[in-house]
Amino acid sequence: MIYRIVSKALFLLMMFSNISLADGFIDDLFISITLGDSGAIQQFLARGVDANVMDANGNTALIIAAREGQHDILRTLHRSGAKLNTRNQFGESALMLAALNGHAQVVNTLLGLGADTGANHQGWTPMMYAAFSGHSEIVENLLRAGSGVNAATSNGTTALMLASKGGHIEVVKVLLKYHANVGFKNENGSTAWGWAMESGNTDIASLLQGKR
Repeated sequence: MIYRIVSKALFLLMMFSNISLADGFIDDLFISITLGDSGAIQQFLARGVDANVMDANGNTALIIAAREGQHDILRTLHRSGAKLNTRNQFGESALMLAALNGHAQVVNTLLGLGADTGANHQGWTPMMYAAFSGHSEIVENLLRAGSGVNAATSNGTTALMLASKGGHIEVVKVLLKYHANVGFKNENGSTAWGWAMESGNTDIASLLQGKR
């Protein structure tokens, strides 16, 4: 409650002054997103704040909303003209960060709005982000949306390798269901089975052994 009061007070200060957004209110916008204060976001946008404003790392308001799982705010930003596929300075999109953090509703909404499921400059796809973090439902939804199950990063790492190393057996099962290639090797010659064994994930190694 205190955070919401502070957020609204900051907005009122901006509204009744000549201080520009560039003078510090960008941060207040991002704080309001993190806090889930939909009312404050609507007020900022009504005041003329650009829905595509970025922080110092190139994260747009929509990327931050997706990262934080703020579904309603994300939809508000999109209706106000926020771009879906902008990427930050690390090559991460809203869909990638929503997938990484397990925000299934946000992922599904972004997919419904037409968000890009393709890879960034390092070859990471949103599906790989979800596999890395162990979010099997999101992995399957992204595969259904057309993500390549055997897509590889610039060093040859696949989603199956990431899930095997991380101990995410449910993700491994989903990937195998969609015909992930167990025999793929990265640039060091490692396979998903090898990564599972190195990480002590013998249950996953046994599962993969039968597919080799």
